[in-house]
Amino acid sequence: MHELLLGTALVLISLAVPVLTLWAEPRWRLIRWLSPVVVAYLVGMLFGNQPWVDFPDSVALGLCNVTVALAIPLLLFSVDILGWLRLARSTVLSFGLVALSVMISAACAHWLLAGRVDESPAVAGMLVGVYTGGTPNMAAIQTGLGARPETFILLNAADMIASFGYLLFILTLAVRLPAWLLPAFPRAQAADEAGEQEAARIGLPPWRSVWLGLALTALIVAVGWGAGQLVGESMRDAVVILVITTGAVLASLIPKVRAMRGTGDMGQFLLLVFCVSMGFTTDFTKLFAASPAIFGYVALTLFGAVGLHFGLAALLRIDRDTVVITSAAGIFGPHMVGPVVLALKNKEVLFSGLASGLVGYAVGNYLGMGLAWMLGG
Repeated sequence: MHELLLGTALVLISLAVPVLTLWAEPRWRLIRWLSPVVVAYLVGMLFGNQPWVDFPDSVALGLCNVTVALAIPLLLFSVDILGWLRLARSTVLSFGLVALSVMISAACAHWLLAGRVDESPAVAGMLVGVYTGGTPNMAAIQTGLGARPETFILLNAADMIASFGYLLFILTLAVRLPAWLLPAFPRAQAADEAGEQEAARIGLPPWRSVWLGLALTALIVAVGWGAGQLVGESMRDAVVILVITTGAVLASLIPKVRAMRGTGDMGQFLLLVFCVSMGFTTDFTKLFAASPAIFGYVALTLFGAVGLHFGLAALLRIDRDTVVITSAAGIFGPHMVGPVVLALKNKEVLFSGLASGLVGYAVGNYLGMGLAWMLGG
Protein backbone atom coordinates (compact mmCIF):
# COMPACT_ATOMS: atom_id res chain seq x y z
CA MET A 1 0.00 0.00 0.00
CA HIS A 2 2.85 2.38 0.89
CA GLU A 3 4.58 1.83 -2.47
CA LEU A 4 1.27 2.27 -4.28
CA LEU A 5 0.76 5.65 -2.60
CA LEU A 6 4.30 6.75 -3.50
CA GLY A 7 3.82 5.61 -7.08
CA THR A 8 0.55 7.51 -7.32
CA ALA A 9 2.21 10.61 -5.89
CA LEU A 10 5.03 10.32 -8.44
CA VAL A 11 2.53 10.16 -11.31
CA LEU A 12 0.56 13.13 -9.96
CA ILE A 13 3.74 15.21 -9.56
CA SER A 14 4.87 14.28 -13.07
CA LEU A 15 1.53 15.48 -14.43
CA ALA A 16 1.30 18.62 -12.28
CA VAL A 17 4.79 19.99 -12.95
CA PRO A 18 4.26 20.37 -16.74
CA VAL A 19 0.93 22.10 -16.15
CA LEU A 20 2.52 24.60 -13.74
CA THR A 21 5.57 25.04 -15.97
CA LEU A 22 3.50 25.79 -19.06
CA TRP A 23 1.37 28.21 -17.02
CA ALA A 24 4.47 30.00 -15.70
CA GLU A 25 6.41 30.07 -18.97
CA PRO A 26 4.83 33.26 -20.39
CA ARG A 27 5.01 34.91 -16.96
CA TRP A 28 8.59 34.12 -15.84
CA ARG A 29 11.56 35.04 -18.00
CA LEU A 30 13.82 32.49 -16.27
CA ILE A 31 11.60 29.59 -17.35
CA ARG A 32 11.52 30.91 -20.92
CA TRP A 33 15.32 31.16 -20.93
CA LEU A 34 15.92 27.70 -19.45
CA SER A 35 13.02 26.20 -21.45
CA PRO A 36 10.21 24.12 -19.89
CA VAL A 37 12.17 20.96 -20.74
CA VAL A 38 15.10 21.89 -18.49
CA VAL A 39 12.78 23.05 -15.71
CA ALA A 40 10.90 19.76 -15.86
CA TYR A 41 14.14 17.78 -15.60
CA LEU A 42 15.45 19.84 -12.70
CA VAL A 43 12.22 19.58 -10.71
CA GLY A 44 12.11 15.82 -11.28
CA MET A 45 15.72 15.49 -10.13
CA LEU A 46 15.02 17.48 -6.97
CA PHE A 47 12.07 15.25 -6.09
CA GLY A 48 14.06 12.12 -6.93
CA ASN A 49 17.05 13.02 -4.74
CA GLN A 50 15.46 14.52 -1.62
CA PRO A 51 16.30 12.45 1.50
CA TRP A 52 12.85 11.99 3.01
CA VAL A 53 10.78 10.01 0.49
CA ASP A 54 12.05 7.13 -1.67
CA PHE A 55 9.93 7.19 -4.83
CA PRO A 56 9.82 3.88 -6.77
CA ASP A 57 12.09 3.94 -9.83
CA SER A 58 9.99 1.25 -11.50
CA VAL A 59 7.00 3.61 -11.66
CA ALA A 60 9.14 6.47 -13.01
CA LEU A 61 10.70 4.26 -15.69
CA GLY A 62 7.31 2.89 -16.66
CA LEU A 63 5.93 6.40 -16.96
CA CYS A 64 8.93 7.35 -19.12
CA ASN A 65 8.26 4.46 -21.49
CA VAL A 66 4.54 5.16 -21.76
CA THR A 67 4.78 8.91 -22.29
CA VAL A 68 7.53 8.80 -24.91
CA ALA A 69 5.67 6.07 -26.82
CA LEU A 70 2.48 8.16 -26.84
CA ALA A 71 4.24 11.44 -27.60
CA ILE A 72 6.02 10.30 -30.77
CA PRO A 73 2.86 9.66 -32.85
CA LEU A 74 1.08 12.76 -31.53
CA LEU A 75 4.00 14.91 -32.66
CA LEU A 76 4.47 13.12 -35.97
CA PHE A 77 0.82 13.28 -37.05
CA SER A 78 1.15 16.91 -38.17
CA VAL A 79 4.60 16.58 -39.75
CA ASP A 80 4.84 16.95 -43.53
CA ILE A 81 6.93 13.87 -44.34
CA LEU A 82 7.10 14.63 -48.05
CA GLY A 83 8.46 18.06 -47.20
CA TRP A 84 11.06 16.37 -44.98
CA LEU A 85 12.45 14.47 -47.96
CA ARG A 86 14.09 17.64 -49.25
CA LEU A 87 16.12 17.70 -46.01
CA ALA A 88 17.36 14.11 -46.31
CA ARG A 89 20.79 15.00 -47.69
CA SER A 90 21.68 17.40 -44.87
CA THR A 91 20.32 14.99 -42.25
CA VAL A 92 22.33 12.04 -43.53
CA LEU A 93 25.46 14.18 -43.85
CA SER A 94 25.08 15.61 -40.35
CA PHE A 95 24.47 12.23 -38.70
CA GLY A 96 27.41 10.78 -40.60
CA LEU A 97 29.54 13.54 -39.10
CA VAL A 98 28.20 12.61 -35.64
CA ALA A 99 29.37 9.01 -36.04
CA LEU A 100 32.74 10.04 -37.50
CA SER A 101 33.31 12.61 -34.74
CA VAL A 102 32.50 10.12 -31.98
CA MET A 103 34.90 7.54 -33.38
CA ILE A 104 37.74 10.05 -33.75
CA SER A 105 37.14 11.47 -30.27
CA ALA A 106 36.97 8.02 -28.62
CA ALA A 107 40.19 6.99 -30.35
CA CYS A 108 41.92 10.14 -29.09
CA ALA A 109 40.67 9.47 -25.55
CA HIS A 110 42.11 5.95 -25.77
CA TRP A 111 45.51 7.18 -26.91
CA LEU A 112 45.64 9.78 -24.13
CA LEU A 113 44.23 7.77 -21.22
CA ALA A 114 44.81 4.11 -22.04
CA GLY A 115 47.45 3.87 -19.31
CA ARG A 116 45.02 5.06 -16.64
CA VAL A 117 41.84 3.24 -17.68
CA ASP A 118 41.53 -0.55 -17.65
CA GLU A 119 40.07 -2.18 -20.76
CA SER A 120 40.53 1.07 -22.66
CA PRO A 121 39.74 -0.34 -26.15
CA ALA A 122 36.48 -1.79 -24.82
CA VAL A 123 35.66 1.51 -23.11
CA ALA A 124 36.22 3.37 -26.39
CA GLY A 125 34.02 0.88 -28.22
CA MET A 126 31.22 1.10 -25.66
CA LEU A 127 31.26 4.90 -25.83
CA VAL A 128 31.02 4.82 -29.61
CA GLY A 129 28.04 2.49 -29.25
CA VAL A 130 26.21 4.66 -26.73
CA TYR A 131 26.96 7.96 -28.52
CA THR A 132 25.82 6.74 -31.93
CA GLY A 133 23.01 4.49 -30.70
CA GLY A 134 22.09 4.13 -27.04
CA THR A 135 22.54 2.25 -23.77
CA PRO A 136 21.41 -1.07 -25.36
CA ASN A 137 24.34 -0.73 -27.78
CA MET A 138 26.77 -0.09 -24.93
CA ALA A 139 25.50 -3.17 -23.10
CA ALA A 140 25.69 -5.30 -26.25
CA ILE A 141 29.25 -4.18 -26.96
CA GLN A 142 30.29 -4.89 -23.35
CA THR A 143 28.97 -8.42 -23.74
CA GLY A 144 30.48 -8.90 -27.17
CA LEU A 145 33.93 -7.72 -26.08
CA GLY A 146 33.83 -9.57 -22.76
CA ALA A 147 34.46 -6.41 -20.70
CA ARG A 148 33.96 -6.62 -16.93
CA PRO A 149 30.52 -5.66 -15.60
CA GLU A 150 32.21 -3.19 -13.22
CA THR A 151 33.59 -1.30 -16.21
CA PHE A 152 30.11 -0.98 -17.67
CA ILE A 153 28.68 0.31 -14.37
CA LEU A 154 31.39 2.96 -13.92
CA LEU A 155 31.11 3.98 -17.56
CA ASN A 156 27.35 4.28 -17.36
CA ALA A 157 27.57 6.46 -14.22
CA ALA A 158 30.15 8.76 -15.82
CA ASP A 159 28.04 8.95 -18.97
CA MET A 160 25.04 10.09 -16.92
CA ILE A 161 27.03 13.03 -15.51
CA ALA A 162 28.56 14.09 -18.82
CA SER A 163 25.33 13.59 -20.77
CA PHE A 164 23.35 15.71 -18.35
CA GLY A 165 25.87 18.53 -18.81
CA TYR A 166 25.54 18.20 -22.57
CA LEU A 167 21.75 18.07 -22.28
CA LEU A 168 21.77 21.45 -20.52
CA PHE A 169 24.02 22.84 -23.25
CA ILE A 170 21.92 21.54 -26.12
CA LEU A 171 18.61 22.71 -24.60
CA THR A 172 19.76 26.19 -23.57
CA LEU A 173 22.73 27.30 -25.71
CA ALA A 174 22.88 25.09 -28.82
CA VAL A 175 19.29 25.93 -29.78
CA ARG A 176 20.28 29.63 -29.75
CA LEU A 177 23.46 29.47 -31.83
CA PRO A 178 23.66 32.51 -34.15
CA ALA A 179 23.20 32.26 -37.91
CA TRP A 180 26.80 33.30 -38.62
CA LEU A 181 27.96 30.08 -36.96
CA LEU A 182 25.30 27.70 -38.28
CA PRO A 183 22.72 28.77 -40.90
CA ALA A 184 19.05 29.06 -39.98
CA PHE A 185 16.77 26.12 -40.70
CA PRO A 186 15.02 26.37 -44.13
CA ARG A 187 11.46 26.13 -42.91
CA ALA A 188 8.80 24.83 -45.27
CA GLN A 189 6.48 27.82 -45.04
CA ALA A 190 4.37 26.74 -47.98
CA ALA A 191 3.74 23.35 -46.40
CA ASP A 192 2.81 24.98 -43.08
CA GLU A 193 0.37 27.34 -44.81
CA ALA A 194 -1.20 24.46 -46.71
CA GLY A 195 -1.59 22.52 -43.47
CA GLU A 196 -3.27 25.50 -41.80
CA GLN A 197 -5.69 25.93 -44.70
CA GLU A 198 -6.53 22.22 -44.60
CA ALA A 199 -7.14 22.37 -40.85
CA ALA A 200 -9.48 25.28 -41.39
CA ARG A 201 -11.43 23.29 -43.98
CA ILE A 202 -11.86 20.27 -41.69
CA GLY A 203 -12.82 22.43 -38.76
CA LEU A 204 -12.86 19.77 -36.04
CA PRO A 205 -13.02 21.15 -32.50
CA PRO A 206 -9.61 20.84 -30.82
CA TRP A 207 -10.91 18.55 -28.07
CA ARG A 208 -12.34 16.14 -30.64
CA SER A 209 -9.10 16.17 -32.64
CA VAL A 210 -7.13 15.40 -29.48
CA TRP A 211 -9.33 12.46 -28.57
CA LEU A 212 -9.18 11.07 -32.10
CA GLY A 213 -5.42 11.57 -32.07
CA LEU A 214 -5.09 9.76 -28.74
CA ALA A 215 -7.21 6.85 -29.99
CA LEU A 216 -5.10 6.52 -33.13
CA THR A 217 -1.94 6.82 -31.04
CA ALA A 218 -3.09 4.05 -28.69
CA LEU A 219 -3.71 1.78 -31.67
CA ILE A 220 -0.27 2.48 -33.14
CA VAL A 221 1.47 1.96 -29.78
CA ALA A 222 -0.39 -1.33 -29.26
CA VAL A 223 0.79 -2.58 -32.65
CA GLY A 224 4.35 -1.48 -31.84
CA TRP A 225 4.26 -3.23 -28.45
CA GLY A 226 2.94 -6.41 -30.07
CA ALA A 227 5.70 -6.33 -32.68
CA GLY A 228 8.28 -5.92 -29.91
CA GLN A 229 7.13 -9.17 -28.30
CA LEU A 230 8.07 -11.07 -31.45
CA VAL A 231 11.80 -10.31 -31.18
CA GLY A 232 14.52 -10.78 -28.58
CA GLU A 233 14.84 -8.44 -25.62
CA SER A 234 18.02 -6.83 -26.99
CA MET A 235 16.15 -5.62 -30.09
CA ARG A 236 12.78 -4.96 -28.48
CA ASP A 237 13.13 -1.22 -27.85
CA ALA A 238 14.42 -0.55 -31.36
CA VAL A 239 11.61 -2.58 -32.96
CA VAL A 240 8.92 -0.89 -30.85
CA ILE A 241 10.19 2.58 -31.73
CA LEU A 242 10.55 1.65 -35.40
CA VAL A 243 6.99 0.30 -35.65
CA ILE A 244 5.50 3.26 -33.75
CA THR A 245 7.40 5.74 -35.91
CA THR A 246 6.43 3.95 -39.12
CA GLY A 247 2.77 3.80 -38.11
CA ALA A 248 2.73 7.50 -37.24
CA VAL A 249 4.48 8.40 -40.51
CA LEU A 250 1.96 6.42 -42.55
CA ALA A 251 -0.90 8.06 -40.63
CA SER A 252 0.56 11.53 -41.28
CA LEU A 253 0.25 10.93 -45.03
CA ILE A 254 -3.54 11.08 -44.58
CA PRO A 255 -4.59 14.76 -44.93
CA LYS A 256 -7.29 14.53 -42.26
CA VAL A 257 -4.85 13.12 -39.73
CA ARG A 258 -2.23 15.74 -40.55
CA ALA A 259 -4.80 18.48 -40.11
CA MET A 260 -6.01 17.43 -36.65
CA ARG A 261 -5.57 20.29 -34.20
CA GLY A 262 -4.19 19.97 -30.71
CA THR A 263 -2.33 16.67 -31.15
CA GLY A 264 1.04 18.41 -31.28
CA ASP A 265 0.32 20.30 -28.05
CA MET A 266 -0.69 17.09 -26.33
CA GLY A 267 2.51 15.45 -27.55
CA GLN A 268 4.59 18.31 -26.13
CA PHE A 269 2.81 18.01 -22.79
CA LEU A 270 3.55 14.28 -22.63
CA LEU A 271 7.20 14.99 -23.37
CA LEU A 272 7.34 17.30 -20.36
CA VAL A 273 5.81 14.51 -18.24
CA PHE A 274 8.56 12.26 -19.58
CA CYS A 275 11.19 14.80 -18.55
CA VAL A 276 9.88 15.03 -14.97
CA SER A 277 9.67 11.26 -14.56
CA MET A 278 13.16 10.80 -16.05
CA GLY A 279 14.45 13.30 -13.49
CA PHE A 280 13.01 11.08 -10.73
CA THR A 281 15.32 8.24 -11.83
CA THR A 282 18.56 10.27 -11.56
CA ASP A 283 20.51 9.17 -8.48
CA PHE A 284 23.19 11.70 -7.45
CA THR A 285 25.07 9.13 -5.35
CA LYS A 286 25.52 6.87 -8.38
CA LEU A 287 26.44 9.79 -10.59
CA PHE A 288 29.47 10.65 -8.48
CA ALA A 289 30.64 7.06 -8.08
CA ALA A 290 32.68 7.10 -11.29
CA SER A 291 36.45 7.42 -11.01
CA PRO A 292 38.10 10.65 -12.25
CA ALA A 293 39.95 8.80 -15.03
CA ILE A 294 36.77 7.19 -16.34
CA PHE A 295 34.93 10.50 -16.13
CA GLY A 296 37.74 12.25 -17.99
CA TYR A 297 37.63 9.55 -20.67
CA VAL A 298 33.88 9.97 -21.11
CA ALA A 299 33.98 13.78 -21.04
CA LEU A 300 36.79 13.90 -23.59
CA THR A 301 34.94 11.53 -25.90
CA LEU A 302 31.57 13.26 -25.60
CA PHE A 303 32.55 16.91 -25.71
CA GLY A 304 35.37 16.29 -28.19
CA ALA A 305 32.87 14.60 -30.51
CA VAL A 306 30.34 17.41 -30.10
CA GLY A 307 32.95 20.09 -30.79
CA LEU A 308 34.24 18.27 -33.86
CA HIS A 309 30.72 17.64 -35.19
CA PHE A 310 29.62 21.26 -34.78
CA GLY A 311 32.88 22.51 -36.28
CA LEU A 312 32.62 20.30 -39.36
CA ALA A 313 28.93 21.19 -39.74
CA ALA A 314 29.81 24.90 -39.62
CA LEU A 315 32.41 24.41 -42.38
CA LEU A 316 29.87 22.56 -44.53
CA ARG A 317 27.12 25.13 -43.69
CA ILE A 318 24.59 22.60 -42.40
CA ASP A 319 21.68 24.36 -40.73
CA ARG A 320 21.53 24.67 -36.94
CA ASP A 321 18.37 22.69 -36.23
CA THR A 322 19.55 19.71 -38.29
CA VAL A 323 22.93 19.74 -36.54
CA VAL A 324 21.34 19.94 -33.08
CA ILE A 325 18.72 17.24 -33.69
CA THR A 326 21.16 14.76 -35.26
CA SER A 327 23.61 15.39 -32.41
CA ALA A 328 20.85 14.69 -29.88
CA ALA A 329 19.80 11.57 -31.82
CA GLY A 330 23.35 10.22 -31.72
CA ILE A 331 24.30 11.17 -28.17
CA PHE A 332 20.97 10.36 -26.49
CA GLY A 333 19.14 8.09 -28.94
CA PRO A 334 15.61 8.53 -30.36
CA HIS A 335 13.97 8.76 -26.92
CA MET A 336 15.45 12.23 -26.34
CA VAL A 337 14.64 13.64 -29.78
CA GLY A 338 11.21 14.87 -28.68
CA PRO A 339 12.36 17.17 -25.86
CA VAL A 340 15.04 18.67 -28.12
CA VAL A 341 12.45 19.31 -30.84
CA LEU A 342 10.38 21.04 -28.18
CA ALA A 343 13.33 23.26 -27.23
CA LEU A 344 14.05 24.04 -30.90
CA LYS A 345 10.37 24.87 -31.47
CA ASN A 346 10.63 23.16 -34.85
CA LYS A 347 8.68 19.94 -35.27
CA GLU A 348 9.80 19.66 -38.91
CA VAL A 349 13.03 18.03 -37.70
CA LEU A 350 11.28 15.45 -35.49
CA PHE A 351 11.23 12.75 -38.14
CA SER A 352 14.83 13.51 -39.09
CA GLY A 353 15.88 13.05 -35.46
CA LEU A 354 13.91 9.85 -34.94
CA ALA A 355 15.21 8.37 -38.20
CA SER A 356 18.79 9.28 -37.24
CA GLY A 357 18.36 7.74 -33.79
CA LEU A 358 17.08 4.49 -35.28
CA VAL A 359 19.98 4.37 -37.73
CA GLY A 360 22.27 4.85 -34.73
CA TYR A 361 20.73 1.81 -33.03
CA ALA A 362 21.43 -0.18 -36.19
CA VAL A 363 25.06 0.86 -36.75
CA GLY A 364 26.21 1.49 -33.15
CA ASN A 365 27.29 -2.08 -32.44
CA TYR A 366 29.27 -2.35 -35.67
CA LEU A 367 31.04 0.98 -35.16
CA GLY A 368 31.78 0.38 -31.47
CA MET A 369 33.10 -3.15 -31.78
CA GLY A 370 34.99 -2.25 -34.93
CA LEU A 371 36.81 0.61 -33.21
CA ALA A 372 37.59 -1.55 -30.15
CA TRP A 373 39.15 -4.22 -32.37
CA MET A 374 41.14 -1.58 -34.26
CA LEU A 375 42.50 -0.27 -30.94
CA GLY A 376 43.56 -3.76 -29.88
CA GLY A 377 40.54 -4.80 -27.82
